[in-house]
Amino acid sequence: MGADQFVDATLLVEEVKIGVRVCEGKSSVPDPDELARQLAELMAEEGREERKRAKELSRAAVEAVGDGGSSAEDLDSLVKELVKLTSPSDVQVS
Repeated sequence: MGADQFVDATLLVEEVKIGVRVCEGKSSVPDPDELARQLAELMAEEGREERKRAKELSRAAVEAVGDGGSSAEDLDSLVKELVKLTSPSDVQVS
């Protein structure tokens, strides 16, 4: 796996619980039979919770980037702070 892929995989599998680990190691390639088994399991009843969680996170992400969402508001705040840093002190940013 590349530099951040191990961390990303660990996050998705162990923390967020929306994935399964199919291989490990820097130069791993998943075994086709193991990959097929894992995918079949995810799409069957065993993977129902992972799929449900992924849908919930997808909805939350869409809301966050929409108007009034937390990501949109945070980005607006960042832009305002950056403008303040580059504006003369007598100019007010609303």
